[in-house]
Amino acid sequence: MAKITMYLDFISPYAHLAFKQIGRDFHNRAEITYRPILFAGLLNHYGQLGPAEIPFRREWTFLQALWQGKEAGIPIQLPKSHPFNPLALLRLAIAETASGNPTRETCDQIFDFVWNSGIDVTDENELKALRNSITLARDPIDHTVKEQLKTNTEEAIDNHVYGVPSFHYNDKIFWGNDSLKMLKDYINGDPWICLLYTSDAPTICSV
Repeated sequence: MAKITMYLDFISPYAHLAFKQIGRDFHNRAEITYRPILFAGLLNHYGQLGPAEIPFRREWTFLQALWQGKEAGIPIQLPKSHPFNPLALLRLAIAETASGNPTRETCDQIFDFVWNSGIDVTDENELKALRNSITLARDPIDHTVKEQLKTNTEEAIDNHVYGVPSFHYNDKIFWGNDSLKMLKDYINGDPWICLLYTSDAPTICSV
């Protein structure tokens, strides 16, 4: 069974879409580890702005995510404010287990909290209710949880992750919810993608 690591941040609507899709497309076909990372940490490392920080791109991002959700049959209801600080949600996910890798059920619950409820996800009462609904192995504000999030983000950067969602398989990175078909073909041994996605792959284009 293929082993895939999904790097995610709940702030991303595309991570929400990918999470729902990978559950459908890879059910009983892959062992998936869900690894929360801080998307802002990637942006800082690469010196970039987030999509929601660029006004016209922000509008397009939400329009496209809503359309993709409609096409895929994945409900999306935008949160009351975005971008927001996702640290509390990321730490909550990590704190669920001693290993720091949250279960699919908890990730699903948090993604729905952000992208399928239309609430203010930074509201303390809403966050408290979410936290009380999840059985935790650690306190989300414990230093080990904070360090785990930092370590996860550094690991992602070391693996050449530059955005969320990203999927790490066989030392290769597949970025974006629209890369899942490409990932599936690679896992299935499609000769075209396997030829191109190797260390000695031919140059696709040059400038």
